[in-house]
Amino acid sequence: MYYKLVLEVLGGLALFIFGINRLSSSLQKVTSNKLKSVINIVAKKSWSTVLVGLFTTMLIQSSSATSVMTVGFVNAGLITLRQAIGIVMGANIGTTITAQIVSFKIDILAFPLIILGFLMHFIAKRRRIKNIGMTIIGLGILFLGMTIMKDALSPLQDNEGFKTFLLVFSRNPFFGILAGLGLTILLQSSSATIGLLIALGSQGLMPIEAAIPILIGDNIGTCSTALIASIGTTITAKRTAFSHLMFNIFGTGIFAILLYVFRLQPFIVQFTGNSVSHQIANIHTAFNLITTLVLFPFIGFFEKTVTRLFPGQDITIQKNALHLDKRLIQTPALALEQVKKELARMIKITDTMLDLSFERFEKKDTLIEKKILDRESALDSITEDVIRYLTKISQKTLGLRMSNQLTNMLHIAYDIERTGDHAESILYLIQVKEENNMFFSSKEEEELKKGFDQVKYMFKTLSAGIDDDSSNKLHKCEEIEVGIDRIVREARTNHLTRLRNEECQPHSGVIFADIFLHLERMGDLLYAISKNFLNIKEYKV
Repeated sequence: MYYKLVLEVLGGLALFIFGINRLSSSLQKVTSNKLKSVINIVAKKSWSTVLVGLFTTMLIQSSSATSVMTVGFVNAGLITLRQAIGIVMGANIGTTITAQIVSFKIDILAFPLIILGFLMHFIAKRRRIKNIGMTIIGLGILFLGMTIMKDALSPLQDNEGFKTFLLVFSRNPFFGILAGLGLTILLQSSSATIGLLIALGSQGLMPIEAAIPILIGDNIGTCSTALIASIGTTITAKRTAFSHLMFNIFGTGIFAILLYVFRLQPFIVQFTGNSVSHQIANIHTAFNLITTLVLFPFIGFFEKTVTRLFPGQDITIQKNALHLDKRLIQTPALALEQVKKELARMIKITDTMLDLSFERFEKKDTLIEKKILDRESALDSITEDVIRYLTKISQKTLGLRMSNQLTNMLHIAYDIERTGDHAESILYLIQVKEENNMFFSSKEEEELKKGFDQVKYMFKTLSAGIDDDSSNKLHKCEEIEVGIDRIVREARTNHLTRLRNEECQPHSGVIFADIFLHLERMGDLLYAISKNFLNIKEYKV
């Protein structure tokens, strides 16, 4: 009997966690285009960051995902530490919606939701509808897992030994807090822990006095996901993850004092509902809401404390456009000048990506890889900002010259982004070379360095031409591009000769040729960018 019971409970818990993860990941896909804009509207006032955390978590149904995203946003330089702490506070409240939903009798909804989601996912043609269908499937599986857990636990209603064991947590809340902490770290989901408590409570196995310390410990355990995500990130990201832990520890301390020192537990419980399931869900919400209200004024204290605990300063790549002022859109000529500054910044980021790619070619270092990928992500984000900004400018009344300038800037933005993609592709080729234990001969390495140096020289000349507004330097890019093509042809010819003479590995030769292909494409794109900048100068005259 007990063997089957354990299997059914674990199976139901597995479905519940899978449902949460599927629900969360599908909702993130549905709302992915909005997430960045939501973060971008975070105001300077701290209360608005709490609301962003609250509604983001309600949307994606995972405080852990919100915390991990927040660590990523801080790591990327999108938001400040103070804003991140506010978002984490809001996320703690938003995550309680899952407990509120499953505290109701949702057994009858599980299969209809799974069927509806299945039909939407497999019949729909549009990706967005498919993702919504998968979201509904996730919700149905979550409900199914909850139902299975409840049904599996029902035989224990007459087991006095199990009930006596659970009463230990009400007699000694410290053990309950440790149990909630450990269980949530193990499951990596606070909602799963609360779901299990509600399943036990619905069968009369978990008295509310035993559930409270476990759900309090659960709030500390949920910090583990963000702490793990912060490993190997920036100092500010580590501060964000640790501030989440500090916030929840302080909240646990406040609630423990109210409940067990001032003995307010019976007073609080009487206002939280009639059934144990609703009491667990409501106390979970009350805990996070009261903790946020009490500790919200101390955001500055948390910020200063974690800054002292993790001293130092980060060098982060700002993934938002820095020069695009929305107020200038009313004056298109000035707005286009700001776009030009942003494009110049993008070129410098791409130039650094090439430097890092060659540095990674010379030494194996995962930190270099991370720097490249961070900059590639920044380029994608900034390109979106630039395109959006130029689109708004295009809606104003523009003359022919200004319209042509705007068109050229659109081409430049796309070409810079594609140039960054080629630098990223070189990184992946280097990784393939190492994973397959390939090596280049000294001649091949010399030829690659010559190609890198020539593209690097083109970057330098292009940036100087933009910064100095020099037509001569921009025209020189054509000459350099011809030189890059010549180096690529010579390298390919020499490579074929080495292959015939069996002086190099055939497999590594493919990587060698592909790296040169990307260098050649970068040269072509940089030349196109220089021509577009020359066109912009011409239209300004």
